[in-house]
Amino acid sequence: MESVLKELAENLEGGLITALVILFLAFMWIFKKNIPTWVNNIFRLKDKLTIKSLEHHDVFNTCARVEKEVSFMKFYTYGEYDISKSKMCKDFTKHKIKVCSESFNNILKDDIEKMNPDEFKMYIIEAQTQMHIKYIGAIVDEWRDKGIAEDDIKYVIDLFEKFRYDVVKAFEYRINSIFSTTSHKNNTRRLLAIFEMWAFGIDMLPRDMQTTFETLNGRFKEINY
Repeated sequence: MESVLKELAENLEGGLITALVILFLAFMWIFKKNIPTWVNNIFRLKDKLTIKSLEHHDVFNTCARVEKEVSFMKFYTYGEYDISKSKMCKDFTKHKIKVCSESFNNILKDDIEKMNPDEFKMYIIEAQTQMHIKYIGAIVDEWRDKGIAEDDIKYVIDLFEKFRYDVVKAFEYRINSIFSTTSHKNNTRRLLAIFEMWAFGIDMLPRDMQTTFETLNGRFKEINY
């Protein structure tokens, strides 16, 4: 590169154009490692979608709406209103929605564009795993404090996870699809697709809660919850 610049300087006639050509080539040579990053930043600036704008994504409205919807559910055992089942379902949903909403907000606070796609994929998978661990842990603690036996707690959790299995598998397929396509040009766009996916999963929560607690029959009818 140095020889090219030297030859241009020696052979081209003097003048503004020659000077500009030499300066441009010198600039390209000196900053060749930075140019790809600058180009990416330029395209990112043109993209109106920002992390800040995702603070208003419908996933947060979906969380609030679904929690309210589940709170109105009523469960019956042998034709009689079962207050224990109804309260347990409401509390389970309360913890799940709280943990998920907080996790979604925490993701928005991280500089996800510093991650390459593989790093971001692992970050999302870990965040999803931790959400599950946290809300299950929270409801287990509450039910223990209210005197629910360990076997009964495990029974309800296992039932929920059984009926939720199809949603969890769908998340796995969608995450792989999101990160395998070239249509999402940055991690913010990938996060938008992931938020859409999570919003769908939350929309399915009333169905899974209904199925789980209807299956309990009269198991908890006599407890003072």
